[in-house]
Amino acid sequence: YQKAEMADRDQILLDFQGITGIENYEECIAVLEQNDWDLMAGVNSVMSHLGSQSLPSDDNINPSTVPLSPDLHIGGVSLQPEPFQIPSPASGSELGAMYGVNLPQSGLFHGLYSDSGASRMLTFTVEHRDKNIPVVLPDSETVGSIKVILESETGVPAANQELRGWVNKNDAPPQDTTLLRDLHLPKENILFLLSPGIPLSTSCGASSSHSDETDIIDRLTKNFTLKITFKDKNETYSLQFPGTKTIREVKCDVYSLIDVPVRNQVWTGWPETDDEMTLAGSRITYPSHCLEVSNRDNARPQYSAAEVLNSIEMVSDDSDTQDQEDMCMPSDEEIFNNDNGHSSSSRSVRDPLIPPGCLDEVTALESFNSVFASRYGDPHPLFYMGDLDSAIKDALMCSARNRKLLAVYLHHDSSILANVFCSQVLCAESIVDYLSTNFICWAWDLTDDTNRAHLLGMVTKHFGTIAASTVRDFKIDQLPVLLIITRTNSRYEVFTAVRGSSMLDEVMTSLMNAVEVFSTQQEGEIAEEAERDAREQIKRDQDEAYQMSLAADRSKAESKREEEEIEKQKELEDRIQRDAEDRRAREEEMEKQAIQKSLADMLPDEPPTDCKEPVSMLRLRCPKGETIVRRFLASTALHVLLKFIVTKGFHLEDYKVLTTYPRRDLTTLDENMSLHDHKLFPQETLILEER
Repeated sequence: YQKAEMADRDQILLDFQGITGIENYEECIAVLEQNDWDLMAGVNSVMSHLGSQSLPSDDNINPSTVPLSPDLHIGGVSLQPEPFQIPSPASGSELGAMYGVNLPQSGLFHGLYSDSGASRMLTFTVEHRDKNIPVVLPDSETVGSIKVILESETGVPAANQELRGWVNKNDAPPQDTTLLRDLHLPKENILFLLSPGIPLSTSCGASSSHSDETDIIDRLTKNFTLKITFKDKNETYSLQFPGTKTIREVKCDVYSLIDVPVRNQVWTGWPETDDEMTLAGSRITYPSHCLEVSNRDNARPQYSAAEVLNSIEMVSDDSDTQDQEDMCMPSDEEIFNNDNGHSSSSRSVRDPLIPPGCLDEVTALESFNSVFASRYGDPHPLFYMGDLDSAIKDALMCSARNRKLLAVYLHHDSSILANVFCSQVLCAESIVDYLSTNFICWAWDLTDDTNRAHLLGMVTKHFGTIAASTVRDFKIDQLPVLLIITRTNSRYEVFTAVRGSSMLDEVMTSLMNAVEVFSTQQEGEIAEEAERDAREQIKRDQDEAYQMSLAADRSKAESKREEEEIEKQKELEDRIQRDAEDRRAREEEMEKQAIQKSLADMLPDEPPTDCKEPVSMLRLRCPKGETIVRRFLASTALHVLLKFIVTKGFHLEDYKVLTTYPRRDLTTLDENMSLHDHKLFPQETLILEER
């Protein structure tokens, strides 16, 4: 019963911190103690002291109105990067006086429950004299609210503050009474606080301060050329960035060039400032600045796991007396290992699960698995041999059908619960089998401060700063802990946290409950994924049919184009042939006309009607019905008649000259004989007929 009560109080404390935003544990516990650990009474008492309205009851709280980012949820409380809240008239000292305790100063609360679900949380990063001040406000607040916060942080009176850098506000800055939603701002904004007339605390005067701030505003509009030398490969990159670019964004962009994560980048040449500072405010040289970067992993010596473990076993002989006594006394781990039939002589019980300062996650986890197996024997959970990012991808980022829960085991050798939990609960055969079937297990040792800091960096990267803060706040006696993480609507959520004080049945019940809820959720996601795959398959089929139709249309168009080309070629050839024939015909016609003209000149004159010599009257019937009449002397040779016919356009190679009776072709007769000899006297009708 006492354990259950403590667990409830832990949850109430977490919920109270999530709602009020108070970071200090003593402050939260003091408030809750005054209200008999009644969550809503404690929250309402704080809000009423600040002049705020009472919060609604538990049943009426709408989580969607709480301004929390979708990074992580633990035990129903959403975890996200902590916003800077609007300071209220009450301070930590006032609350301390109210509840009879001495509390540190801290930024308190403002409007965690908004009146309208339509309000949007806006994030501002305000740069002031080489300092970044984060501010998170709903868009229902005014510009003056930002200045109130900045006044409490910087000491600059709101009346002397001048905010620059507003999006789409290139003219006069907005009034203090202007609502943020009316400015149509993006979710994340960078502003610059100018304080003309307020001198620096150093020897610099107000005029130089104002000049520096004006210079920063001017530098924001300029582009900086960064000449970055990657020392590991002796490569130099010349990159241009706007003045509004932050140092962190530059490092992320460089990551894509040199393939060295930001956490492993070692830089030389940056001014002493944080990564959230813009290039304009970082005081780097303009227009170009030289930097050097190298890989942290290449800069330090590489040791194998065996070398690291051996170096740790060589403990200095000058340890204090208490350490010697501890080494002489049998530890809980030795007792449990001996109970399980495993000798501790094969590996020193003081060997850490992860060597101190081991930054390579694969090497660290190989050491964890090896030492864990040596300590607790078989069976034991099969821990994932890869970094946390890979474990998340394999467990939660795969298809819904193959998705599993992610179990993150956090260990601390100094906890009195560690050996009991590992040997009797975590290594129980039923737990091992159930974890192997339904979970991907990833583990880390928090005993060493360096390894603890490395884990906090990983948690911050993947789950957000609030999750990292929660892990950071774990006390040693609260460890070990087994975090069951699932993925809901593209965000990670800690379904449950199994404490090291839990018994075997409690752990199995928690795991089974998590798997049951996960399976129900997984069925819906599998159905959605199947529907999505079906839609995508239909789309692919439609695209394929469209491509086939398009290919058929293209084939038809190509065939038609080829036919048209053939037709055009044929027409061209026909036209060329016709032109040739026409040209040949014209040439022949011209030749015939020339012949006709020359023959006409050679013909004798037609005898007159009163000629005394015998005259033959010849009548020529043309093919088109015309009739040509001509007189010739009877003594005229036949070839003269034929030449006359040619002069009329009837060439003998095309026409026959026939007599009526008997039917004769004059072109076949002797042309030197006279007309009289051929009996074409005194008259005759001749017929011209095409051959």
